[in-house]
Amino acid sequence: MNKKPVVGITIGDFNGIGPEIVIKSLRNKRILNVCDPVIISDMEVINALKFQFNKRIKIHERSNKIKISPGKPTLLSGVASLDYIYEGIRLIKFKQIDCLVTAPISKHAIAKAGSNFKGHTDLIQKSFNVKNVIMSFFSKEINVSLSTIHVPIKDIVKRTSKALILEQIIILDKELKRYFGLKNPKIAICAINPHASEDGQIGNDDLQITFPAVRLARKKKILAYGPFPSDTLFVSKNRKNYDIIHSIYHDQGLIPFKMLAFDSGVNTTLNLPFVRTSPDHGTAYDIAWQNKANSKSMEEAILLAVKMYQKS
Repeated sequence: MNKKPVVGITIGDFNGIGPEIVIKSLRNKRILNVCDPVIISDMEVINALKFQFNKRIKIHERSNKIKISPGKPTLLSGVASLDYIYEGIRLIKFKQIDCLVTAPISKHAIAKAGSNFKGHTDLIQKSFNVKNVIMSFFSKEINVSLSTIHVPIKDIVKRTSKALILEQIIILDKELKRYFGLKNPKIAICAINPHASEDGQIGNDDLQITFPAVRLARKKKILAYGPFPSDTLFVSKNRKNYDIIHSIYHDQGLIPFKMLAFDSGVNTTLNLPFVRTSPDHGTAYDIAWQNKANSKSMEEAILLAVKMYQKS
C-alpha cells in the first residue's frame, strides 16, 4: 500500500494534556513522512497553546464552547471531548480519514456532559455495533490484552465465562495475524486465581473457565497457552515466549505493562472495522498546560496506527 493514510487525531479533554501531546507528537518528522495527520479540535484550543506547528497539518475545526480550566474535569471539556470523538467516528464512517488516534479523556468530564459511557472503548464499540472488542496494549517490551476492562474485582468472575475467553482468543489470533503479520500468534492466558486455582484448592474458577477455554482454542489450531499464574508469567524470560498476554482483569495486565512501558505503550482496540489507537495514559491533570507532558506514547500511537493500517 503506497498511499499515505489519513490519520484523524482527537485532542481529548482540553483541560488535560491531550492538546499538548498532540501538537508535540506532530513535530516528529517520521510521523509526517508516513501519514497525513488531521487534528480534530477547536481552533481556540490550538491557538491557546501558542505552539508552532507544521502548516501542512490539517485542523478539522469544531465549534464547541471553550473555557480552558487546566487540570479540571468540566462540563464544557466533557461536551467537547465527546464532540471530538463522535466527529472522528463520523469521519471514519464517511471514509474521510483512514484511522483514528484518540488523546485522553476524563470519565468525570464526559459524565458531567451526560454520557453513560466509561470511555472511548465502549463508546466506539456501541457506535459500530460490534459485539466484542478487546482493549489491548502494545510496546517493544510487552504486549497485553484485557478480558474485562473497568469492572470491580467482586464482579470479575460473574463477567467471565469459558465462551467469552474462547471468543477473545479467537479474536486475538485473527487480529494479530491481520495487523501484525504473525503467522501463528502465541497467546498466553492469565489465570483468574493465584496459582491457577491450584487444582481447585484456591477456587474452581480456572478449572471451569480458563483451562477449558484454552483447550477449546487448541482444538481450533490456535496457539493458546496456560492459564498461567500471573505472578510468574510476566517475568521477562516467561513473557517473551509469547506474542501477547491475555489478562482477565484490568490491573492484572496493566500494572506490569505500565511498569515496563508507561511512556511508550499504545492502547489499541481490536475487532473494530478500522484501526483505533491511543496513548496508554490519562489526562494527567496535575501537569496540564504546563508544557511538561511527554508526547512519546502519543507518537507511538500514531506510528502504530499507520503500521496496522498498512498491514490490513
